[in-house]
Amino acid sequence: MTAGLAITGSQRSVGVAAWRDGGAMIASDHVEPSRERDWLWPSIDDVCVRAGLMPAELTWVAVDVGPGGFSGLRTTIAAAQSIATVHGLPCIAVPSALVAVCSTWPAPASGVPESAHAVLAVKGTTAWIATLAHGDRGWSQRTASVIEWGSWVPQPGSTVLADAHCPSALRRACDAHGAAVVEPMWSGTGVMTAARRLWDDGHRVAPAALSPEYAREPEAVTLWRQRHSG
Repeated sequence: MTAGLAITGSQRSVGVAAWRDGGAMIASDHVEPSRERDWLWPSIDDVCVRAGLMPAELTWVAVDVGPGGFSGLRTTIAAAQSIATVHGLPCIAVPSALVAVCSTWPAPASGVPESAHAVLAVKGTTAWIATLAHGDRGWSQRTASVIEWGSWVPQPGSTVLADAHCPSALRRACDAHGAAVVEPMWSGTGVMTAARRLWDDGHRVAPAALSPEYAREPEAVTLWRQRHSG
């Protein structure tokens, strides 16, 4: 039996999902949850119970590794590492852009684009932009890097996932090249969908090897380094 637990918290939502061979995917998502309570661990317990899964039955643990928010990434990655380490499981590191496309288009259906770009971590003149393709086996990420968004051109006719922080000039460039701009989503279902393909393709790491992927050095790290330098 193969069974997995998937977690995302890189953005402003918290999502988890559990799945086992022959069973339905069970997910719990909280969009912009209140910070006054812990949503992550109760949600993990909830989806495992509803999926009929005991922690000892898990085969792997998957987690969204970014780019994304500093605290959200560190919290969810630490949770994945804890569960995987205790039960001796491998982990699957899922890029945020892949989580976004699998969450925004969770199942094969009409209207799913053949290609997409995910624009993440916009700051100043740069952004983390990933290019993804959709085929018979679902979504895959082709390229991803921090670039000057002012000189970037989307593939004509593609779809661009970009949130409210996307610069208006970049939106105009998308319009000029016939690329539709769509608000992205992040969900437990999305990270689980991406993780299942990555697992089948042999992508797995030891819990200790999991690490957040930041588009640029987090401000908290920069301030700490400046404070302690010299």
